[in-house]
Amino acid sequence: MRKIYAVHQWVSLICALFLLLLVLTGLPLLFRGEIHAWNTLNMPEPREPMAMAELWKAMPEGTAAVQKAYPAKEILAVTPDASDGTLYFLVKDPEAQAPRTQMRMGGEQIMYDVRTGTVFSRADRIYRSETVRDFMHTMHILHVRMGLDSGGRDLLATMCVLAVISVISGVYLYLPMMRKISFGTIRQKTRRLFWSDWHKLVSIFAGAWTVAMCVSGIFIVLYSVGMRDYHRTVHAAAVEHFGAQTGTAAALSAEEALVLVQDAFPRKEIASMRLPAAADGFYVFQITDMPMRATDFVVREVVYLPAAGGEPYFTPVSPWLTMGAFFLNIHIHNHEMLGTKLVWLFLILTTAAMIITGIVLWLTRWRSRVFSAVDAAVQERTNSSWEEPARVLGLTLIMLIAPLYGELGEKTALALGIYMVFYFVRALRR
Repeated sequence: MRKIYAVHQWVSLICALFLLLLVLTGLPLLFRGEIHAWNTLNMPEPREPMAMAELWKAMPEGTAAVQKAYPAKEILAVTPDASDGTLYFLVKDPEAQAPRTQMRMGGEQIMYDVRTGTVFSRADRIYRSETVRDFMHTMHILHVRMGLDSGGRDLLATMCVLAVISVISGVYLYLPMMRKISFGTIRQKTRRLFWSDWHKLVSIFAGAWTVAMCVSGIFIVLYSVGMRDYHRTVHAAAVEHFGAQTGTAAALSAEEALVLVQDAFPRKEIASMRLPAAADGFYVFQITDMPMRATDFVVREVVYLPAAGGEPYFTPVSPWLTMGAFFLNIHIHNHEMLGTKLVWLFLILTTAAMIITGIVLWLTRWRSRVFSAVDAAVQERTNSSWEEPARVLGLTLIMLIAPLYGELGEKTALALGIYMVFYFVRALRR
């Protein structure tokens, strides 16, 4: 027990500030959509989801509209957004270097509303507050990589590993400590006991969620590294398969290339299409399985197609990378409803409380004294000490996974989240 306590104490100390950074930066990002909608004065109104096939049918009209509105721009890639019926056109100035970006992230993106036929450049956004925009951008880069490059990302992944060890060792310590004390007890005999009891209580509610977020965050980092290697490998393999086609004139139009790939992979959806660049002679498509919901993330596999015509070249991702969608969705895409976000706010605050109370306990560790296990005024436990951690673990796992299976799952997760908040309040009122 003493060794586990030492592991818990020092591992927690090492990762505490990094985990607090992730929690505090994740708090505003939880409401990123709402903040962005409030802060952007001229953003088009969000619309209902639309089938990917319908979006791709509108690509010729979208291309013409973008070229008419921005004749000096060169179109590099097209990406549909099924969640609101929009085509995103990645563009650049003819003399500029192509940006390093994928899908709808980064670069200069022009939105084409398929329903209305209107175009809007995201570079033309007008903000209510530039400070809010800069703040949200700073929170994002701190949350993802501490404002650094891949080194910051890898460091945060390492801290997530330590956080998982901290929580697991804490549960090991919790069970014997709470054998006789009723769940939710906050003793007032000393300040250290007061902070210790608060630490144990909030840790039960935050622990499972923290582990889930850390494990999914670790896997997202591994997925990012794996996909980067996958793209490099597939590109090299495609060049070798077809032979270098540098400067090959495009015999296929974008519409013809799209139809060819759709016919070759009828059970897949096309998530993006990159047009042939001057440096190569390929159309590059990203294809996916059919998502459960329009907002879900799905693993994107790459298909190369010679611009001069021919058979598509496809290389599947490694099996372990297919798990990336699950972890990314439980980290980002399973709390779309405002009510669910408020439950996540509760979990974020309890996680911050877990870290802060742990730091207070470490700072006051020299004040530790031996007291009776149960004060006279403290209600004794009538059940097993593992029941509350097991119950909260089950609630958390269902709440995280259920939204991935549609609207019923989202409502189930919300109901369980509300019950978890009620459970926390009831534990304090005992």
